[in-house]
Amino acid sequence: MTRKAFVLSFALALTAHLAAYSLHHARAVEQQQIAQHYELSRGAGEKRSECVRMVRIGPGISVMDLEATRTDSDDAQISLRGTRDSVVCEAILHPAMQAVLGRSVVQFHNGTTVPLAQVLRQILEAGKQPRMPQTAASTALDRITVHTLHAVAVYEGTAVRPDSHPIETPQGIIHLKVERTREPITLFLMSYYPVDWKVSAAPGARIGSVILRGYYRQTIQGLDKTVPINVASAEDDKWDQMFPRTLVTSRDGLIDFKSYVRSMVGVEPATVQSLYTGDSMVIDGKTTLEFPTPIETPLTQPVVFKSESESTARFRGRNMISPDRLTVGYGMSGASTESIATMPHSKGRWYAEFIVHAEADNAVPNSWTNVGIRSTANEVGGLTSHGGQLAYGVKQYLRNLGGLRDKDVIGLAMDLTRGHLYVRHNGVWVGGSPDSGNPILHIAKDRQYVVSVEVGSPGGNYTKTDTWTGNFGSTPFKHPVPDGFEPYEGRRPK
Repeated sequence: MTRKAFVLSFALALTAHLAAYSLHHARAVEQQQIAQHYELSRGAGEKRSECVRMVRIGPGISVMDLEATRTDSDDAQISLRGTRDSVVCEAILHPAMQAVLGRSVVQFHNGTTVPLAQVLRQILEAGKQPRMPQTAASTALDRITVHTLHAVAVYEGTAVRPDSHPIETPQGIIHLKVERTREPITLFLMSYYPVDWKVSAAPGARIGSVILRGYYRQTIQGLDKTVPINVASAEDDKWDQMFPRTLVTSRDGLIDFKSYVRSMVGVEPATVQSLYTGDSMVIDGKTTLEFPTPIETPLTQPVVFKSESESTARFRGRNMISPDRLTVGYGMSGASTESIATMPHSKGRWYAEFIVHAEADNAVPNSWTNVGIRSTANEVGGLTSHGGQLAYGVKQYLRNLGGLRDKDVIGLAMDLTRGHLYVRHNGVWVGGSPDSGNPILHIAKDRQYVVSVEVGSPGGNYTKTDTWTGNFGSTPFKHPVPDGFEPYEGRRPK
């Protein structure tokens, strides 16, 4: 983002807001109820871990025998000098993990401990790269005149590194050429990592104003001094309304991005461009993202579950998905595991049912265990809130009914024509039935949705897990399909 599950999930979700996911991961780490210990000793070879709370060092090893290196921008490797024995601390260098790093220690065989940050001090210091200063004064957004708007969203620029080693927050460069325009334009430039935007205006190009946004601080060069610029970043605590994705890679994402920009400045972008790593880009008034409207295709195969965590579970010796792929559990990575149906829907009215199973000694499922729907553009995943992305978990609506319990049957009725979601709990509609027209949730229309379940990690105990069993229509439902709705997997052609 092979790399470990944490960073792998970043690459699989290029459009996800990395900070939001990292914070989600860090909070999940905090919620684990037992200390996690990782051993580093002679002859142990290379290991991978999250290095949370404590790294234990084997006998005959002192702090002088340890060497720390950065393996990529988020990972740190602690090695025994002169050997191949090491432990790779996954994602420990990401800014969102600072609190976890500050509470983690290295314990030697004689019982003494040193802070993990002390062992990593050299690479932490080396990772602090000087950045270009922002020389342009920031004009208040309500004083910016917004002309025809052209938007660019990137994850990072082409990094300028002081040496060959990755650094904490590399400031990249993007060369932005603006072609001739008939009228003044406004540039909306956004990046997750810090970028120095180098603007080159062709003869006749009329840049009327610029809006800069980023999780990290952005800088810009090449503008006439009279061009007003509005600058804000989460790093400076001046802006907390960042678009919940870094990139725009889907139709739903493009719709959401345009809506986000319009809500901020009152004008929808005329063009939108998005790249993971920006280098050279051109604003010509023509180049823009376009995505086809989703098409409902007839189903020829039964709908089942799929999950990105399946490979991790297999690697650790567990099959988290049943042979018929209708029952799913915890994938042995992170705080929870999400599984989704193999077929999304963009229109129509659909019904599916899900049965939750808790461990025999735990009649109340884990706090992360949930069921619901989400937009396929929600690439962070999960049914809890992630920066405003379209994820609709239903567990919160069961509180007055005692919450989610072992063997509960949850029915989901999606009316994508009206933008309604109805929820049935053990045969009783929560809020209102489809006949009433009173849904438990109003969902955004003109989107593509997929049903989803989430299963929590039971306190770090990998031997136990909640599970969900889904029924998309291949067998009779526990309760009748509402009038006007079809089974989620549809009526397959004969």
